[in-house]
Amino acid sequence: MARKKRDESDKKKKSNGTLATILVVVGIMLIWLLLLGVLLRLDVGGIGTSLRPSFKNVPILKMLLPPVTEEQLIWEENYPYESITDAVNRIKELEVELDTALQSSKTYTDRNAQLEAEVARLKVFEDNVLAFENRVKAFDKNVVFNNKAPSIEEYKKYYEEINPSTAEEIYRLVLEQLQYDASIIEKAKIIKTMKPTQAAQVIEEMTADIEWTAKVLLSMKADESAAIFDKMNKLYSAKIFKKMADMDEDKLNSIKASLTN
Repeated sequence: MARKKRDESDKKKKSNGTLATILVVVGIMLIWLLLLGVLLRLDVGGIGTSLRPSFKNVPILKMLLPPVTEEQLIWEENYPYESITDAVNRIKELEVELDTALQSSKTYTDRNAQLEAEVARLKVFEDNVLAFENRVKAFDKNVVFNNKAPSIEEYKKYYEEINPSTAEEIYRLVLEQLQYDASIIEKAKIIKTMKPTQAAQVIEEMTADIEWTAKVLLSMKADESAAIFDKMNKLYSAKIFKKMADMDEDKLNSIKASLTN
């Protein structure tokens, strides 16, 4: 019985000794951890900074790391700006640039809409002028060739009886006009042999004489001049188109004047 009690006492002492050992070890580990935490937090010897790359993403240990400066954070993240202030200033600059770009785009869109409206308005006017010219041409033919009109011999006699000096002046003017028209046609032939883009560039250089440019384009076929118009600056092409319309209007007024005289 006594031996049994002695054995139980020895076991109890061993158990208490083991527990004490474990507590001492745990205590030592806690002390070391606390000491490590203090060293990390105070960045003694730069240990906190050196271990930051390894511990910065560990949930608990990252709380023991020393406070990081803005420059250190930028360096770690490979940030393209030297400070948050620089980044904010850059964002503001980009916002201003975006606003300017949007305003320019709106201005261009509004101007383009105005030019398109002007072209549409001039197209209606051109169609009306062409329709009137066709009616005048048909009227002239009917005046000369209808059943009740004087004979062709009468018209021939009339032109033969024109005052010689007047006829000479008219003939000179006709020759000059034909030469001028031939020059226009010749230039038009040269231009229309070019590619539309190159032709547009050449015509845009002749800003000093819009009337001459309009006559060159009018002497071409519609599809040829349209291909060149498509490659030109919209504002300048609108000016040329307006000049064409003005020329048609002048011609129309001249026809009206000749009919009333």
